[in-house]
Amino acid sequence: MSSYEERFEAGIAHLHRYVAAHGSSSPPRGARIDGFPIDVWVASRRTDYRRGRLSAERIRRIESEFPDWQWSVRDAQFDVGLAHLRRYVASHGTSRVGFDEVVDGFPLGQWARDRRADYRTGRLSAERIELFEREFPDWQWTPQATKFAAAFEIGLEHLHRYVAAHGTANARRRDVIDGFPIGTWVQSRRTDYRTGRLSAERIRCIEAEFPDWQWTIRTSSTQDTIGEL
Repeated sequence: MSSYEERFEAGIAHLHRYVAAHGSSSPPRGARIDGFPIDVWVASRRTDYRRGRLSAERIRRIESEFPDWQWSVRDAQFDVGLAHLRRYVASHGTSRVGFDEVVDGFPLGQWARDRRADYRTGRLSAERIELFEREFPDWQWTPQATKFAAAFEIGLEHLHRYVAAHGTANARRRDVIDGFPIGTWVQSRRTDYRTGRLSAERIRCIEAEFPDWQWTIRTSSTQDTIGEL
C-alpha cells in the first residue's frame, strides 16, 4: 500500500471516529480526533475533488460511508453550524442563540446572524428554510422585529392604564405609569412615525385605540404641555 493510500485510510478511520463523537463529517477548522488533524484531511480531500485528483472510487466511498458529506465548503460550513445549533438546543432548550454565543469554539451567534442575513437577501434555499422551521419551532428569522412587537404591545397596555388614570393618551416626556416610562414610549412612537419606521397597521392601531392621540403637538391649547416636555 502506498503512503498516499495509507494516509487516505487513516483519514477515513479517523473521520468515522469524529462522526461517532460529533455527529458530523464536516469538522470545523482546528478540529482533531485522537491527535489527528481531521480538519486538514477533510479540506485536502475537498481540494482533490475540485481539482479532479480524487478517483471515482474514492468519491463513491466517501459519499457512501458519510451520508452527510459535503464537497462544497460553503455547504460544509452550513452543516457544521447546524450541528452546533442542534447541540445548543439540546442543552438550552431553545434556538434563540445569543449574539456572541460560542459553542465548543464555534461562533454560533455569528453563524445564526449570517443565516438570517441569507434569508433576508434571498440566498437561503427553500429547502434550508423549511429545515430551520421544522427542526426549530421557536426559530425567528427577524428576532429584532419580534422583540419590538412585544415591546409595542407592552407600551399599548401601559398607555391604556395611563388614559384610565389621566384621561389623555398624550403623555408628557417624564410621565411614568406603574414604573413604565410611558412618556418616553409615546415620544418614541411619534419619532418612528415621523421617520417612516412605524407600520401602517401600528399607526391604525394607535389611532383606533386612542382617539385623542396626536402625532404632532402643535395647537395652542397644548403649548403648556410642550413647555413641560
